Amino acid sequence: MFFTEVKKFPCVENEIIEFLPFIEACKGIVKFVELLGSIFTPVRLDIQGNIDKLSKIHFSDEAGFPTVNSIVEFEVKRAGDQTGIDALLWLKSKQEQHDEDISPFFHKAYEEKLKPYHGWIVQKLFGWIVIAAPSRKSLLHLLASGEDNLTEDVIFGEMEIFLQGLGANIDVINKIYVAHNLVFNQKV
Repeated sequence: MFFTEVKKFPCVENEIIEFLPFIEACKGIVKFVELLGSIFTPVRLDIQGNIDKLSKIHFSDEAGFPTVNSIVEFEVKRAGDQTGIDALLWLKSKQEQHDEDISPFFHKAYEEKLKPYHGWIVQKLFGWIVIAAPSRKSLLHLLASGEDNLTEDVIFGEMEIFLQGLGANIDVINKIYVAHNLVFNQKV
């Protein structure tokens, strides 16, 4: 089953997010988007691009950037380039988006979390993508990864565990951004 095959988000202690477990779990989001089909390639590439940007920073100085927090704190103190802060913001925004037709879910999440940051062209592209969202039944089949004996309760139980970890990490990232007065409203 999908949610037992991907890494879980790390437990957050003292509002510190260890980088490697966090980024490995983010790769699970990429795998989830891949399940949705090729129409979601722009979304997958966007998420993967932000993972790559953060990883490049981390691996440039693993000892100096062992946590997500350390990347943000470094870039806040340093004037100029804030690639890590921007990448984490966009990665977080994608992950904050949570019946038979799940396209209203995608649409609502987009309207609330991402639309304010997208220009007209990106907004129209998303409109086409959301139409291609799988049905609830199709999504459950994809998440079962071919295990026909799994019940919805089992799939949703594993999904809930994954999402609780994701939520705890997103909450800490939001606190980090608020603490450093990092508010963005730029459009792409």
